Amino acid sequence: MGVHFAITPQLRRLTICPQRRVLGLATAALLAIAAAGCSSSTTTTTTTTTTTLPPLPPQVYAYVTMVGTGANIGLGHTVVPVEISLGGNGPEAPLGVGTYPDAIAIAPDGNRAYVTNYTSNSVTPIDLLTGKVLPSIPLGSTAGPAGIAITPDGAMAYVTDAGAAGTLGDTITPIDLATDKTLTSITVGPGPQGIAITPDGKHAYVADAGAFVPGQTGNIASTVTPVDLTTGKALLAITVGNAPTAIAITPDGSTALVANTNSGSVSPIDLANDKAGSPISVQGGPISIAISPAQPTTAYVADTISGPSTTGNVTLIDLTSDTAGAPIVVGKNPQAIATSPDGTTAWVVCYGSRTLVPLSTKTHLPGAAIHLPGGPYAIAVTQRSSSSPTVTTTTIAKSGSGSKKK
Repeated sequence: MGVHFAITPQLRRLTICPQRRVLGLATAALLAIAAAGCSSSTTTTTTTTTTTLPPLPPQVYAYVTMVGTGANIGLGHTVVPVEISLGGNGPEAPLGVGTYPDAIAIAPDGNRAYVTNYTSNSVTPIDLLTGKVLPSIPLGSTAGPAGIAITPDGAMAYVTDAGAAGTLGDTITPIDLATDKTLTSITVGPGPQGIAITPDGKHAYVADAGAFVPGQTGNIASTVTPVDLTTGKALLAITVGNAPTAIAITPDGSTALVANTNSGSVSPIDLANDKAGSPISVQGGPISIAISPAQPTTAYVADTISGPSTTGNVTLIDLTSDTAGAPIVVGKNPQAIATSPDGTTAWVVCYGSRTLVPLSTKTHLPGAAIHLPGGPYAIAVTQRSSSSPTVTTTTIAKSGSGSKKK
């Protein structure tokens, strides 16, 4: 709207007429009426909707101990977390533990791992939720902790004391995991290495390898000692092959499989009567055994370098017939094996090639190896459940005659 001027000749001066003010007031009034009309007929509605999406696949992690290589073998002192989920990030920053981390076990709830440090004579807990290494649990100056197993309820851990160099151990040490305190040791056979606990948590079975560690004096042993965990008493030893170093129990608790490293065989033990069956021959020195709850009729045996095998392999044993399949070549010098929680993959730690090799339990073909520095040795696998992601959507809607265009 323009400003209008009127000229009055008599006064010969510029005069601003009241017309501008009148029109300005009229315009303001019209705008106020229009605004009032719009606000009275327009409604704004805000709607917020939260949608829960299906949960993401769980993160699967392997925790691999490093014992050193070359001139530093036995001086390693770390655990490397490796994300092995589909599309995972692979190896992460190492966690410092004791020297010569010989074995590792993860509590049933997945919150903590426990590492046996052979030359540090201790067990190191790791909080897997925070990635924090907790204070080590001392076991004594001559303990030589080798194997470890945790009860199904997560209350206790049992550690085999193989003995330090120059000594030969013959005990297992209970650890109360609520307090991380050791309890009275239980005497078993000489040079205990691997240990497994039955699914009901009532018995442990200990592989007595004898003087298996270089520098120890004595004979190679060939027994498995059952232990009643309720009474803390060792039972009558069971004769198996030479230098039994590892043991695994089937998910139904009916059978134990024992890796006889120096005999090149695996001994099945019927746990109903603690009797060993005929040994099953494998190609190489069996040193680790894994049985997946998702595939309970198959045992996966890691065979390290020996006379019959200069590289190392994995042998599958059909537990319905106690027969071994053809060896599957993986990396050099396998030392440990563990299965993924869903049973789709067996993960093989190959010390000689410094790799972690996935083996499909469906096709029995090895996949792409993950390279690891520092002398990979022992392994435990767990998964971390992922929460369901949510998406929040906000919608703003206006309604009423004032908001419509004509």
